[in-house]
Amino acid sequence: PPDGLGRYGRVPFFSSPRYPFDEAESGHTVLRCEGVASRILKLTHYHRGRFRPYDGDMRLTDRVSLIGSGEPDLLLTDRLDSQVYLVRSGDGFVVIDSGAGRSVSSILANVRADGFDPAGIRWLFLTHAHGDHAGGGSGWRTALPRVRIAASSDVAGWLERGDEEATSVDRARSAGIYPDDFVLRPFAIDRELADGDRIELDTDVAITVVATPGHAAGHLSFVLDDGPKRTLFSGDAVFPGGLILLQDTWDCDLDATLRSVERLAAVGAQDLLAGHLGPAIGEAGEHLRRAMDRIIALNPPLNLT
Repeated sequence: PPDGLGRYGRVPFFSSPRYPFDEAESGHTVLRCEGVASRILKLTHYHRGRFRPYDGDMRLTDRVSLIGSGEPDLLLTDRLDSQVYLVRSGDGFVVIDSGAGRSVSSILANVRADGFDPAGIRWLFLTHAHGDHAGGGSGWRTALPRVRIAASSDVAGWLERGDEEATSVDRARSAGIYPDDFVLRPFAIDRELADGDRIELDTDVAITVVATPGHAAGHLSFVLDDGPKRTLFSGDAVFPGGLILLQDTWDCDLDATLRSVERLAAVGAQDLLAGHLGPAIGEAGEHLRRAMDRIIALNPPLNLT
């Protein structure tokens, strides 16, 4: 734009082969960066039709804060970390995903910086067993001995054994995604979750479990109902831009991925908080529609690479 690239509020969509957005609201400029293969750069917070730069505010909604991330321009705690979210309620807090495990102290420091006592964290819910999402379970157990950790019944045994083959940690380490010294440390699972489970957190506040296999076996998504507001924590089942993540791992399945995207598109969430990339606040339906448009046309959604 003529007033310089620093004013990201004038850029409603980031366009590249990885983020193929081409719409623009009247009076706004579309930034085209063909060939850029990084994440969403500074355009990390999608809200009301545009990506906005991260401004230091960890509170994404009245109920949810971002407390950990592997995104360098969002809230970097460790480059290996998935997004880690804190759900606040009167009956204690729920954390969605643990990160990879090397930054638990930094994540807890972010909770304090957000004005809350980590001792109030009651639950740690895991979307799936990959190292960037569940590798921190042991560290969370050490830091907060009273926290209860919940995961799919399909993966509970793997995590309790530290099974790196079942969780594909061995493949990811060989591929250079994790460093040579990264290990999946075993930890106990306090509750095994199943599709349809509903966890009441407060008056008119609850989390419902949605089975969303495809990216990985035992993958779960979580739907937070807060009165009339609905937030989707999709893990790696679907991402902003309608992207999916297929990998050459034993349990990654395209057909299951597409069926999971269809389930999530039917949830009717307003906010989409995925395991990677920036949060999509108020525009979940638009991002899921992008994925569904491709599925309806008999094409898979574009892959996050």
